[in-house]
Amino acid sequence: MKHIGLLCLIAICICLCRGQAYAQCDNTLVDKAISQSGTNAVYLREFKVRFDGLEKGKIPLARYLVLLSKNTTYRFNVCNAEGFEGKVVLQLYLKDKLERSTFDSKKNKDLQRFDFTPDKAATYEVVMSFAEGKAGCAVGILSMLSDKDITLDKDNQDELDILYANADNPVVIYDDEDDFADIDVEIDNGTITRAEGVNYIIHPQETGTALLTIRVLNRNGTLREFKQKKYAVFAMDKPYAAIRGAENNIVIDKQELITSGRIDLWFSENMKCNYQIISFILSDKNDLISGISSTSSKFSKSQKEWLKKQPEGTRLYIKNIKARTADHVVMDIAPIDFEIK
Repeated sequence: MKHIGLLCLIAICICLCRGQAYAQCDNTLVDKAISQSGTNAVYLREFKVRFDGLEKGKIPLARYLVLLSKNTTYRFNVCNAEGFEGKVVLQLYLKDKLERSTFDSKKNKDLQRFDFTPDKAATYEVVMSFAEGKAGCAVGILSMLSDKDITLDKDNQDELDILYANADNPVVIYDDEDDFADIDVEIDNGTITRAEGVNYIIHPQETGTALLTIRVLNRNGTLREFKQKKYAVFAMDKPYAAIRGAENNIVIDKQELITSGRIDLWFSENMKCNYQIISFILSDKNDLISGISSTSSKFSKSQKEWLKKQPEGTRLYIKNIKARTADHVVMDIAPIDFEIK
């Protein structure tokens, strides 16, 4: 029987990496690490880490949270950049319990990879460090073994994967026996759109659940298969936007605004996530779409030129702010408004 492999990994990344650029410590290392995962491994995500060495006598750690599904076999492997003394160790934890490691402490042997099959869906923590805290640069790869693809059957329905409301959640949907299958999808909570190839974006509107319906069609358009998968939809903790130099985001000097040149994200005390502003609109109108756009956290050249012409006392609105997590979940950030002087 043909089946559809389905994957949704919503993960939050906490990366404490620091250091300067080194030769071979770039995306070519990611490609090398993926090539070492194995021919039957389907790439899911990467973990980049680079440390300069001991920090105040403590070995620095990079931590990542990943959601792993029940009865699915995953592979973790690591690859070190050349020219560094430190060799990376990747450990997988469930709460405080060490599940697997790329280093066998009993045999004092660097394994460089391991396979893991969870007996339940849960959020695990990936911890990466360098032996003895030595300086190093490395990449870890999370893959799913292709002969253990996630399928939409009754055994998986009781373990719900997670989506986040009011955010763009990346999902991979494919027929693993027909690369050119015609797949029709719909969701009962929010929207689902095709991004590229087998990549889709689900944008739920409300917390609760979301039912994904997948129809696989024959070449003549008739129905071949019908599948459904239910997700849990949670509210995502969101940062808030602010302007440097603003007094509680109420009044700000126009020249200081132009000099600052950007908007920043601020987080609650318990949030330490790697979010990045990818776009926003600057306007003097409190509506949905009018204004001048930027495709980063920085004011664009057009926005700065427009700002110079605005008189004292003008109320400005920064809206349609979108931020992306390290795992490519895109969310809307609350707008801000203030007066310039």
